[in-house]
Amino acid sequence: MPIDPKKATPAGEFPVATPLLSVAFDASGRFLLAGGRDHGLVAVDLGAQKVETLAGHDSWIGNLARAEGGLVISADYAGRVIAWDCAGSQPEVRWTLEAHPATIYALAVSPDGKSFATADRDGLVRVWHSNDGTPAGELPRIAHPAYGVALHPDGKRVVTADRQPQKPRLLVHDLASGRELLAIEVAQLSGYRRVEDIEWGGIRAMILSPDGGQIVACGRKGYDGTGGAIVFDTTTGKEIRQLASPLKGGFCYGARFFPQDGSLLTVGGDLGKGELRFWGATDGTDRGAIEIAGPGMAFDLHPDGRQVAVAMNVGKGSYPDSGRIALYRFGG
Repeated sequence: MPIDPKKATPAGEFPVATPLLSVAFDASGRFLLAGGRDHGLVAVDLGAQKVETLAGHDSWIGNLARAEGGLVISADYAGRVIAWDCAGSQPEVRWTLEAHPATIYALAVSPDGKSFATADRDGLVRVWHSNDGTPAGELPRIAHPAYGVALHPDGKRVVTADRQPQKPRLLVHDLASGRELLAIEVAQLSGYRRVEDIEWGGIRAMILSPDGGQIVACGRKGYDGTGGAIVFDTTTGKEIRQLASPLKGGFCYGARFFPQDGSLLTVGGDLGKGELRFWGATDGTDRGAIEIAGPGMAFDLHPDGRQVAVAMNVGKGSYPDSGRIALYRFGG
């Protein structure tokens, strides 16, 4: 039976002193980590309902992802990556990596958790081994900032999303050779304003479906349109469908496929409003949303498949001055 967002129940809420950008559960589901516009990594022990701040980063923490071996990997705006071992009584640093000379905008772990990819402001995309942070590959530099990256389940391909003005692109690469296999222009998500000569839109996040057959690009349609996502075929580059939220003026900042029924979840918002929206697995039907207190910047699914954590920003007017992590449960 499809998940009904109207039947979701609040399962916890944790205020954070800084606006948030990222969130992830560890493999056991005991720890919930969040990062944002601060150097400290927020660690919530869900069993003990205890919150602490972990040191290690020297800049904003923009990305978090769960990897194999009880690790959660974090990446910051100074180019540093840290692997946090969450198998013990509290998260501890297993290794630290100076991965990029520029801001890391995207981080993705492979489906088997054994490797991960990072992408930065200067278009540099690198692949690493999760257990020790050693290099596993690198792509030829992309000509524009890379705001999305994903490792295909076949282990042979890497997909990137860039912020080329007016025509942001999805690129499929062969990992071994670095050769570009497919390029998809996603002009629908451009918010370029010629007067200011600024790209206000662009692809804000990108994921692959579990089977690798679809690419989901997140952002906003045009300069002042609705937030949403566009789904493409990974092999042909053909557009499959567009998903447009009724929340006008905001952005879609992230997406994930829900394992229980294959539905697609997107998170986003604008200024003082936000949402976690559900889309039908086969036809993209809008199945409703959970309204949240501020723009949702990231979210993660609990390993049990029945909970979701949303990292949002809150504040007065257009200025977010703090963050909040909200948990929701579906059934059971």
